[in-house]
Amino acid sequence: MSLERPPSVLPEALGIAQPLVSWLLRSGVGYGEFTAALKPLFLAQAQQELERSGEKVTDSSLSLLSGLHRKDVRALRASAQANWQAARGQRDDWGKPSLANQVLTRWLSDDNLPDVLPLAGAAPSFEALAQAVSRDVHPRAVLQELQRLGLVSEEGEQVHLLREAFVPDAEDEQARRLMAGAVADHLHAGVHNLSTEGQGKFLEQSVFADGLSAESVRELNQLANTLWAQVLKQVVEAATPLCERDAGQAPAHRFRLGLFNFSAPEQAAPPPPGDSDVTDPT
Repeated sequence: MSLERPPSVLPEALGIAQPLVSWLLRSGVGYGEFTAALKPLFLAQAQQELERSGEKVTDSSLSLLSGLHRKDVRALRASAQANWQAARGQRDDWGKPSLANQVLTRWLSDDNLPDVLPLAGAAPSFEALAQAVSRDVHPRAVLQELQRLGLVSEEGEQVHLLREAFVPDAEDEQARRLMAGAVADHLHAGVHNLSTEGQGKFLEQSVFADGLSAESVRELNQLANTLWAQVLKQVVEAATPLCERDAGQAPAHRFRLGLFNFSAPEQAAPPPPGDSDVTDPT
């Protein structure tokens, strides 16, 4: 194993971790519980890194790379890899929208579908929309799930799309999983781009502006929502026939394109030396 230590990424990693720690604390997960859960993750990832670089995997090499005590390596090694594989499969599942979300996405991205659809009958109808996505689940079950999420309403023989209700529910497990899957894939793309040379880079870009008023931020938020609606429509239109064409092919791959926006007040700059309001008592 090379003894040359790469530049520390700890400052950047801590910056990434700040919102994660906030989420953990708001959800009742403290430092001790989180660090205990990280031990098998560090161990399994260390094994993956050693195998990737062609290094021999031993208790000593795992302990050196992961920073875990040898006794922790011995205690966790048998189960760490299985837990890592399970977590990876879980992350892949988190990245896949539920059937109800797939139906909703198809509805939102199709300009030919109005916000009010007949419940049953030939297209355009909610029944036809749901069956176009999957015939394995009855359209009534899909409708009930969308109603539970507060995204549609049923009035008589019609289904109404509630566009104003598209706000993630913090208590909804599906919303948490989708967020986790999206954030994990974003980080994977960035880490891949920073860790590899040459071709095969993922799209991972952003636009930043500061010195803005609150009104300007509202205008940019509105623009971001408009642009996302356009991106959503075009990607779904392109992906739908590709998914149908590739059904049953192996190995299967997954693809995600995301867009997010965030705004916050800027932190006040610290006063220059000598301009402090604190007087010297001497």
